[in-house]
Amino acid sequence: MTQVCKTAFVIEPPDDLLQQYPQLKRAAHELALSYAHCELVTDDRLKAIGSQLWQAINSAEGFQQSLEYAGNKVLPIVVKSADPAIQNLPWEILHHPQHGFLGRETAFTFSRHVPQADTEPEEVNAGPLRVLLFTSLPDDLNPERGRLAVEEEQEAVLEALMPAIASGQVLFEAPNDGRFETLQQQLKTFKPHLVFLSGHGKFIQSAIDDQGSRGCFIFEDDWGFSEAIEEETLASAFHGCAVRGVVLSACESGKAASDALNNGLARRLMAAHLPFVIGMRESVMDRAGILFARAFCDAIALRERVDVALQAARKAIITPIKNSIGKDGDKSELAELSLGQWCLPTLYCAHLEAPLIHWQFEAQPPHQYRLQTKLEGVPLPEKFRGRRRELRKFMGQLRQGKRSQLLFTGPGGQGKTALAGKLALECQQAGWQVVAWSAKEGQHWDDFYLDLRLKLNKENRDWFKDVCEVVKDPEQLSFKLLDALCAQRTEKLLILLDNLESLQNEQSRALQDKTVEAFIRAAQRLADKGVVLLATSRWLLPEWPEDHHWPLDHLSYGDFLQLFVLQGQPTSDYSKLRKIYRVLNGNGRGLQYFSAAAKSMNLEEETQFLQALSQAESDVQTDMALQQLLHQRSDEQRQLLQRMQVFEEPVPIEGVIKLGADLTDPESLLAELVNFSLVEQSHNPHWLANEYHCPELVVKAVNDHLGTPIEDASWLLAAEYLGYLFKNERSNLSMAQSLHRAMMRAKQKELAHRFAMDTIVGRLNNAGLYRTLLEEWLPPICEAENAHIRGEALGQTGKQYLHLGDYETALSYLKQSLAILQEIGDRSGEGTTLNNISQIYDAKGDYEAALSYLKQSLTIRQEIGDVAGLCTVLFNMGHIHLQNEQGSEALNAWLSAYRLAKPIQLAQVLEALARLAEGLGLNEHLGVKGGLSAWEVLLEQQEQRAQAPEPR
Repeated sequence: MTQVCKTAFVIEPPDDLLQQYPQLKRAAHELALSYAHCELVTDDRLKAIGSQLWQAINSAEGFQQSLEYAGNKVLPIVVKSADPAIQNLPWEILHHPQHGFLGRETAFTFSRHVPQADTEPEEVNAGPLRVLLFTSLPDDLNPERGRLAVEEEQEAVLEALMPAIASGQVLFEAPNDGRFETLQQQLKTFKPHLVFLSGHGKFIQSAIDDQGSRGCFIFEDDWGFSEAIEEETLASAFHGCAVRGVVLSACESGKAASDALNNGLARRLMAAHLPFVIGMRESVMDRAGILFARAFCDAIALRERVDVALQAARKAIITPIKNSIGKDGDKSELAELSLGQWCLPTLYCAHLEAPLIHWQFEAQPPHQYRLQTKLEGVPLPEKFRGRRRELRKFMGQLRQGKRSQLLFTGPGGQGKTALAGKLALECQQAGWQVVAWSAKEGQHWDDFYLDLRLKLNKENRDWFKDVCEVVKDPEQLSFKLLDALCAQRTEKLLILLDNLESLQNEQSRALQDKTVEAFIRAAQRLADKGVVLLATSRWLLPEWPEDHHWPLDHLSYGDFLQLFVLQGQPTSDYSKLRKIYRVLNGNGRGLQYFSAAAKSMNLEEETQFLQALSQAESDVQTDMALQQLLHQRSDEQRQLLQRMQVFEEPVPIEGVIKLGADLTDPESLLAELVNFSLVEQSHNPHWLANEYHCPELVVKAVNDHLGTPIEDASWLLAAEYLGYLFKNERSNLSMAQSLHRAMMRAKQKELAHRFAMDTIVGRLNNAGLYRTLLEEWLPPICEAENAHIRGEALGQTGKQYLHLGDYETALSYLKQSLAILQEIGDRSGEGTTLNNISQIYDAKGDYEAALSYLKQSLTIRQEIGDVAGLCTVLFNMGHIHLQNEQGSEALNAWLSAYRLAKPIQLAQVLEALARLAEGLGLNEHLGVKGGLSAWEVLLEQQEQRAQAPEPR
């Protein structure tokens, strides 16, 4: 750290300075106009004004004494005045005859002090230093003069701070949007010590008097347009915050009126008692702003005082043109104009010697953002960074209804899923319905389609069952389903389909799954009804509209740097960072695996590996880095990785430990694999548990590396663990389907068939997925070796055909089922099948045959004491009697069902009877309320008649 003299040289201009030297005010005004009009300001011109300022303060003797006292330490120079007109003079260009510009020479620091801003020194907390880079760049700014090099500035700041981030001295945040609400949220949650507020500032000069003049900062609104937040509102956002310093990297942010000390952005923040405030007195060009930010952060990363860092930043602005950076670097005339802007950064402070933080603390390794979140089964990064322009552009279009579909394409590792997922999450937080599906291995379309059907309310679900019996075209079915989902809520419905390249033909690029293709067409047709479709793939779909296609470019260098930080792998070697970025073409996934592999390499090995990567094709680079990473792992780590593929969905740590029970400390092995990005870790908020999953890319690589198939024992362990989860914790349909697939892979076919019949078939039947059952689930079970399972499956197959109205086919299957069940003596199954056969004859209008089968079923139910089955048969018999105009017999059958169901509270039967009473008008006829009241009255009447004495 630079040694700074504790005693500053304080300049206190006399109150009548401008009366004695009126030319200073005129010169300052003309200088401000030159900056405003983008005119060239030379050092000679600044020297002329600065020399006049030196002569006016007449402090040569005191200055010499302060120099001698400081010795070889840096001498702080402070301009102190309570006069706003005097504070408006360009003191930073103060020029000494021998020492030159005191505001940029390394032997000094230069700042300002306003007595009215004096406060008691605040207690300074220990680090790490939390730095917030907040940028705002609305879309409606002038395309030529209004655009700032936001990305270049972010790169400069992040690259400068990287060494301190790597050592745990600095924590860094750079939000993806520039809304004022986001700034307020960051101030409360991230609690930064140092804030860079980068964008456009403006000082509005009142035409009447200075009292109406004010400063403002241009934020983004929800649509990406400009929103001017005035100085007072901005200052209020910092009340009660931990902020120690604010750098206003914005034009005119240091400008103020000549008769008010708390006027203008910088002074208003100063009046809010922030310890350090830096503002720009006039308009600043991109090149000057970027050089300033880089040099300032370089110094802060070295723990320099704010005034020392600012002095270095001013000097950096006069860097020769040949080393120019920023978007205007190739425009020498603009770059030259920026050289004269070194004096515009202005520092206001109350306690110059106070640090931003106490640097004596135990630094911790950078946090690694390895957790994932899930959006309806699509894994997303724990923290989204980068793609600022695309995010702002498309979020605005979605909110405004200007876009209803969008396909992101590009090579793997460029963040297609992360960007589409971030857009979907933002819409979900805004109240939209959001559903998502990934075409990756282990994600099944039928599961997703079933989830959509289950999102329908009961009325729409019953309606859609009827639709499925009539409509056979997949596109029309999807159209009806999505239309019903939209009608349930007023908010838009957003559908995210991820990783579609898994379904595309390598030559034609057409989708090979025609059901998914039909679903996409249906969603596109519903754009005018509020359906929004987002999709990702490596390749463009043949029939996708070109104006709704966005090919993603490689990540920018700034985004690449942020990935380094998020992965907890920052480095201080800037040339190395740029080389890695260049070699990997900005591929984020390649960076992930390369960085992990590089942990175990020395410098020579890393250099050689980078050379090899640079000669490979982009698609091969990720595989190369992954193979290198696998090569570095131990045999046990590779074994655990291969075994983890038996879980197609993320599982809690207990499941992984169960797989590795024969390995040395499987929990530590897993932690290492997560650390090297070979296993994805996500958090399940519903179960309050972290879950682990081996990505498909890693699965393929480890299988290729080992060259041996996975052991049968691992499949069996997976089925056992998923069975435990289903029984004790997660008894939902999705887990049931995963467990069934695990049983099949573990070669537990009969057990899987039994589980499907007991757990899955009934749920799918209730959801109306009759064709799904007939095409996918029931055919293999109908071939089961176990006669009981086979007979039950044939009966369920007949039941599905009955739902679809194919009575002859239904009767054929039910009779096959009946024969098997009778042969093995399954009386319960026989009774159920007889009941189902009766329903076919009922539907055909043959009530006599229907009643005959019901009576056979009734006898069996009575024999085995099946109360629930009895109620079902009696309910159906009542309907047959009613259709035969036998009202009394019908009521007796239903009353019998009520008498049986009431004591044991058979909910399904009682609910059906309540609906029946309403439909028959019994409640109104008997003068009772709804529900089961009518059956209760009828039962009492029946019992009274039974107890009444017979007439003589």
